Amino acid sequence: MAGKNMTKSPKTKLQWEIILYAGAIMLAVTEFVLHRMIPFMMDDLWYSTNLVTGERLRNLADIVESQKWHFLNWGGRCITHGVLQLTLMCPEWVADLCNLAMTLLLGKLICLLAGQKGPMWFLMASSMLISLNANWKMSMFWQSGTVNYVYSSVWILVFWYVYLSKLKDTDHQSLPLIHVWIVPLGVMAGWSNENVGPVCFLLAAFTAFHLFLKKQKIPVWVMEGAVSSLAGSVLVIAAPGNFVRSALIPRGNLGETLWERFLSMLTAGADFLFPSALLLTLTLLIRLAVANGKLSIAQWVLLAGIVLSFGAMVLSPHYPDRATFGTMVLCIVLLQSIWKDLLTSNEKLMPYAAALTLLSWVNAMLIMMEGCWQNV
Repeated sequence: MAGKNMTKSPKTKLQWEIILYAGAIMLAVTEFVLHRMIPFMMDDLWYSTNLVTGERLRNLADIVESQKWHFLNWGGRCITHGVLQLTLMCPEWVADLCNLAMTLLLGKLICLLAGQKGPMWFLMASSMLISLNANWKMSMFWQSGTVNYVYSSVWILVFWYVYLSKLKDTDHQSLPLIHVWIVPLGVMAGWSNENVGPVCFLLAAFTAFHLFLKKQKIPVWVMEGAVSSLAGSVLVIAAPGNFVRSALIPRGNLGETLWERFLSMLTAGADFLFPSALLLTLTLLIRLAVANGKLSIAQWVLLAGIVLSFGAMVLSPHYPDRATFGTMVLCIVLLQSIWKDLLTSNEKLMPYAAALTLLSWVNAMLIMMEGCWQNV
């Protein structure tokens, strides 16, 4: 368990774990309170209706009809918006419970990808989702944002876990029927967000290429996941609705467009993602100073995913702060993965990991308590 190197007796270890679990519970309760305080609003009100008839959603047929219209007339995120409409059909308290469950699951998946176990790492990951977030309200508590970013990050990380495990030569015999469920998972991962979805395909394609270079047999499921994630990415990007909506946006000349894209990317990197990038850079420097500076292949892939998911937004006319959520999640995964290597090489660094967890938790709690105080 996390904290084992900081304790000298079972009693002290138990006290430490009680503190960590108490911190996680406080974080979760505060998140649920915020979910209850923030009602369905803005886009939620539109998506709670049948987009064709304008009437209140009644059943799955209404959602299917809405997403057909959405795909042809507004945008390609049919998977996430379909799930969004499902949550909007529920009472708000039910949707809030689902949101909290998915947020907790996302924290657990971050630890799983990083190879970390124990309450401290879960608390660190969950806290960083708030403390490093460029817009915590719109990406984690607004219903449309929660589904588009938290929910989609869950199935994206499941996809990443399967492929990173293969790159680490982890045996997948314990994953039953993987050749069956990897197809819908790949479609969902690719058909999610325009910047992170295509990176899922690149991950799968690289895994196949890596196995080929090592002259290993490429399992059928590896190729199935690559093809299905590519299909999902094409659907989200090439949806006719994207072109219909983009035609409504006034356009300047080429010079103005390039300048706007440059400023958009600069703002995202120097503002929205700056805390994540700074913390990750410092962690990499510590790794270089006190441990073997070489990254594993899985860590290099994570770093490439961070860069590519950030850079892909240069194709978008607008880079909203909440769109950095997926990149931030990959940063947290890589950060925890590096900390695992640090502690493997030097157990005396555990107090610094604990301090980072505490600072992240305090910052997250202060951010959310301020939101509660200001009635967000």
